[in-house]
Amino acid sequence: MDLIRRFLFISGLLAIVFAGGTILHFIHHPGVPLDTSGYALDFRVIYCGAEAERQGHDPYLVEPLRTCEHRIGREYGEPDWAVTPLPLPSYAIAAVVPLTLLPFGAAKIAWIALLLLSLALTAASLAAILRKPTLAVFLVLAPTVGLLNAIYGEPVPIAIGLLALAAYLLERDRPVWAALVAALATIEPHVALPALVALAILVPRARVGLVIGLALVAVFGVLTFGFARNIEYFTALLPAQARAELIVSDQYSLSHQLHLLGMSDGIATWIGSLSYLLAMAVGIVLARRLAPAFERPGLVPLLPVATAMFGGSYIHDVQIASALPAAILLAAGSSWPARIAIALLVVRWNQSVRAELLPVFAAAAGTAFVGFARDEVRERLAWFVFAPLLALALLAVMPRMTPLSHVTQGAPPIAIRDDDPSSLAWDWRVRLTPDWANVTLRREVEDIPTWLGLVLLFFVRPPRTNPFRIIPLH
Repeated sequence: MDLIRRFLFISGLLAIVFAGGTILHFIHHPGVPLDTSGYALDFRVIYCGAEAERQGHDPYLVEPLRTCEHRIGREYGEPDWAVTPLPLPSYAIAAVVPLTLLPFGAAKIAWIALLLLSLALTAASLAAILRKPTLAVFLVLAPTVGLLNAIYGEPVPIAIGLLALAAYLLERDRPVWAALVAALATIEPHVALPALVALAILVPRARVGLVIGLALVAVFGVLTFGFARNIEYFTALLPAQARAELIVSDQYSLSHQLHLLGMSDGIATWIGSLSYLLAMAVGIVLARRLAPAFERPGLVPLLPVATAMFGGSYIHDVQIASALPAAILLAAGSSWPARIAIALLVVRWNQSVRAELLPVFAAAAGTAFVGFARDEVRERLAWFVFAPLLALALLAVMPRMTPLSHVTQGAPPIAIRDDDPSSLAWDWRVRLTPDWANVTLRREVEDIPTWLGLVLLFFVRPPRTNPFRIIPLH
């Protein structure tokens, strides 16, 4: 009941913000549909991929994905030949198919609501684990799990919410249910994989739940997509998408950095993939050590996810947010490296997205966390920072009407055929779009705080007061 109460509390606050923003939208932009407000930008691709699947087409090819995307509305500067690929697994696309029965505008609003509910689930689960004010935890999550992911509209918050719920269930000694929930987080495979491996290795009682959960996901994917398309996703689409993203300026992967240093695409991708596995392994070792020391079994699924965000071959800024739940659990355990990590991870330091608002959220989140150490002030601090943030959300955040400036220059030297993989067209569009392909020194410097925040999580040490106590991980 405590989890439900916390979830309803944050959901209610988000409903107030959403309703207020909707009213302001129609006041300032009468007659303009709400779905043009500039949020959930990538839902167009998700919707079109699911529509293609519902109609019996391959959502990983150029057509009919391109026709649907252009019908709904092009990005500013998007050429006729361009198409944005959908790098989601079959079961994730199939789960969205019911939304395609709605008009796009209604489906987009429903999707944004689902992302906001996932944010509420994350905040409620972590606050219930820590027995801390839900509002304070929410403020830490709001800039990235909330605002940044709401702008792009990818399913990352859903995966984060499910993993946070899995951590809560593990804390309540329900490892089978924790594993089942974590298996659903594979809607974002490379976010969920470290949690699944950690549960399989460190929590023997969770293995039955993992087998059942992953089997259900696999059967659902095969029944809805067929075996061949599932193989196509893992063997063709993902590698091609990773190579296409090597040059993109908002990538945080090690492969991206190696590409900038002149390394070949194949080797850079291979080393990035190896670094992902290594960081995941280190995270599992750290979870085995720190979960008993902090008396936090919930670190088992969350900490390896956080460490796996360091390096890799395909890590976007929206996925970096999945490191925050582990940092929150560690910070509440008086870990100063984790508290500093939160201050660095709570905001996207790249100035191209909400530069004027995100630092305010970051300062608010830090202020709220100061209150965690003192019961008598923490709730007041949380409410003190929430009131102005609510006003800012209503006045500045919703709606965002600024058009994108991703103008593509020229055309690819080869013809893009209807039956080509959509990632091929995306590769050429990235290379021909200066805003994405031209990586500046400033852009790389702006990434340093995020990298440092992730690095700090590798240096968290057990509390000195009880370094040898072992708590069973069930």
